[in-house]
Amino acid sequence: MSRSTPLAPSDLQVYPTRESLPQNPSAGTYVVVDVMYFSTTVVELLAGGASCVHVPLVGSDPTAFKRVNPEAHVGGEGTGDGRPLARYDFFNSPSDIRRLDLADTPVSMTSDNGGRTVADLRTADDCSVLVGSTTNAAAVGSALRRADGPVSLVCAGSDGAHAPEDHLGARLIAHHATGHGVDTETREAFRDRLTELRGPLARLPRTRQRDILEHVAAIDSRSIVPELDGDRLVDTSDHIRRVRHSPAVPS
Repeated sequence: MSRSTPLAPSDLQVYPTRESLPQNPSAGTYVVVDVMYFSTTVVELLAGGASCVHVPLVGSDPTAFKRVNPEAHVGGEGTGDGRPLARYDFFNSPSDIRRLDLADTPVSMTSDNGGRTVADLRTADDCSVLVGSTTNAAAVGSALRRADGPVSLVCAGSDGAHAPEDHLGARLIAHHATGHGVDTETREAFRDRLTELRGPLARLPRTRQRDILEHVAAIDSRSIVPELDGDRLVDTSDHIRRVRHSPAVPS
């Protein structure tokens, strides 16, 4: 990454869903945005001290990672009432991971939308892949100013459909990448919109209420920049790639 000046809006390409990505993406930097909840959970995992977040390929056994790395935590989608499926240690929720001891621990996680999008790009040639959310929009936007080549924001969507929260996250990242920043009024407007998108919060499981109020709506609260290094996401904020334990990783 070498560019240090703000991008022009025309420098940013936006893909509205995972399915809109070309089968063979061209070289460049891609930011996967899955605000509710993959991207936000990845940020919290790394902020909590996880040494990496491995992203399994689509169709592979997501629990294989733990058989090779028994100290690892493995997560994925949850039940409708806010619990992980039986084969997982946690589910795709920035609140659920609070109960885990993450210090220097490898993690593997997938999800139906954001995780699959990262997995799609994981096999592409000459693609740098970042993960962005509302919580780390400023940090990712700043990192994009140093990116070489084309820059794309990929809204993961929801089962092939437009997800408005992903587009809000992409807009926040674009504001920072183009040097406009986000003032208090704009941040509050985005925050209010984010808390409304899933309907009345009281109807959601408590874990999901916390996910939205304490994480998704906490705009620019994290400086974490998750970047794909082979098959795992690591924090590359402040130009410093942390020296981490590198666990054995199955596909």
